[in-house]
Amino acid sequence: MKQVERLRKLINENLYESKSDIQKRFGSPTKKSEHSIWFYRNFKLSPINYETIFIFEEDIVVDICIYEYFLAIEVKNIFYFEGKNPEFKEISFY
Repeated sequence: MKQVERLRKLINENLYESKSDIQKRFGSPTKKSEHSIWFYRNFKLSPINYETIFIFEEDIVVDICIYEYFLAIEVKNIFYFEGKNPEFKEISFY
């Protein structure tokens, strides 16, 4: 549930922000990023690490996701669904 709270905070602070605002706050996205989707890795010396994904439409953030990794294997995705119930959904791969 910690990551749902983290995603909620990211949504509250960054949804509908511009690409330039995101780049000011988070720096340059990873090389695998494209025009409409930016990836930011949060890898530490820990078995559990995270990646934050910003999705853009017309250079404005319209969605944010968090991917969780265990030993570099993707184990969970956390999504936000505006106006839906529940607003946040976790998809576990294990």
